[in-house]
Amino acid sequence: MSPEVPDVLLERHRLGELPPADAEPLARRIAADEALRARLHALERSDEEIRREIATRLAAQVRARAGAIRPAPLSPRGRYWPLPVALAAAALVFAVMGPRVQGPVPPGTDTDRIKGLGPSLAVFRKTADRSEALADGDRARAGDLIRLGYRAAGRRFGAILSLDGRGHVTLHLPREGRRAVPLQAGAVVLLDHAFELDDAPRWERFFFVTSETAFDLAAVVDGARQAPVGAAPPAALTLPAPLEQSAFSLEKEARP
Repeated sequence: MSPEVPDVLLERHRLGELPPADAEPLARRIAADEALRARLHALERSDEEIRREIATRLAAQVRARAGAIRPAPLSPRGRYWPLPVALAAAALVFAVMGPRVQGPVPPGTDTDRIKGLGPSLAVFRKTADRSEALADGDRARAGDLIRLGYRAAGRRFGAILSLDGRGHVTLHLPREGRRAVPLQAGAVVLLDHAFELDDAPRWERFFFVTSETAFDLAAVVDGARQAPVGAAPPAALTLPAPLEQSAFSLEKEARP
């Protein structure tokens, strides 16, 4: 076995999450080390078994409860779909899609770098019979039902909002109020509602704004409203220090 290479690094390598400077040396080690290859294959099998087990256990419940979802009144930009508490169990399906930390991390390992260093968004789309994780830059269409989640990475307060190709700003967390909300710890924390994309053209960009202390939303909303709207979404919002931000974009396709 190769105890000097922790499972978390193998998992991030398998998911393509390591930077090239780390991924290339590790790939060479895996190619030359049979024990490392065996551990990598074991992680792959474990993930697949977990997915099958959770999907089997929850699919019937999710389908039975899906009919209970009713759309909330139309917002200026689309529909919010509240999700019943009973469907929170479906979050387990999403959670196994992320990297898993197995066992202690060796001394000297840069754990912030391993965990992704900083807050980030997770975005899922409902399909006919399941939900799929989306990657930054993926294509989406008007009518797609989108559910957002976040990784707080130790930050205490945050807000999520989106800006579309028409310059419209929508708050997703919190949906109302003037202050950022306390964030929950966890690999992926899912919001309790889904968001139906409208027909705004070109793109939809989501921003996750965080801080160690509570903050007013006015500056965040103003930063989004003042952001340039063009063929491509703005890379970042102009925000006061010490607010941090991460972003996630969807490329909008017109429905035929």
